[in-house]
Amino acid sequence: MDFDLRPSHFADLELHVRHREAMFKDMDFGDDPGRARMATTFRDRLRTWLSTGEVRGVVAETEGRPVAGALLQFKDALPGPLSVLAVRGYLFNVYTDPACRGQGLARRMTTALLEVARAQGVGIVELHASKDAEALYRSMGFEPTSEFRLILDESIEKPAQWKARR
Repeated sequence: MDFDLRPSHFADLELHVRHREAMFKDMDFGDDPGRARMATTFRDRLRTWLSTGEVRGVVAETEGRPVAGALLQFKDALPGPLSVLAVRGYLFNVYTDPACRGQGLARRMTTALLEVARAQGVGIVELHASKDAEALYRSMGFEPTSEFRLILDESIEKPAQWKARR
């Protein structure tokens, strides 16, 4: 199969929402009602981010049909000793339809968005990888960091995926 990459457009909003729901379902993260609530909020935020340019994306297509997508957010960052730049990149929503996996699309989309980040002068790009994707991102030079999380809201259940990390 041949795949073409193109920039994501505002018209791809629902595609990225579907990809986000499918991504979390594939990882067995959350339940259907939780993913539905997430989709509603994500749709509203992504609509704004795409309109303002805070988020850019890429879509992979075959024969004009979108089969994969990825997004890059330009987010405020605190200055630190490594970089005083006020913006970092956050790569997210990297998703490939199951029938098209294993053909390098996640790598191609990530590479394309890293080029966008470099062109914008972004010095650091972060992401949260699923266990299945860790090897890909390590092979591209990403390194795990010392990030920790604390759940303050007792109604939020600690995901099982967190227990297997580190």
